[in-house]
Amino acid sequence: MIRPSLLAILLLAGCSQPEAAPDADPGRARRRVADCDRGLAHADCDAARARLAEARRRERMAAYAETMRESGS
Repeated sequence: MIRPSLLAILLLAGCSQPEAAPDADPGRARRRVADCDRGLAHADCDAARARLAEARRRERMAAYAETMRESGS
């Protein structure tokens, strides 16, 4: 019983999509999302949207940190 379950877990883990790279190129993600929105691409659209959201979050945090440094707080 344990072996079939273990085999199923390994197969599912091997077939899943890779995690989005945290330092992926935001421009490439923007182009991929635009292609997805136009219907030109269907693969990895969710991963591209996740990378784009993470890149935007990092940009906001960097702008916030810069503002805090400039204000002296």
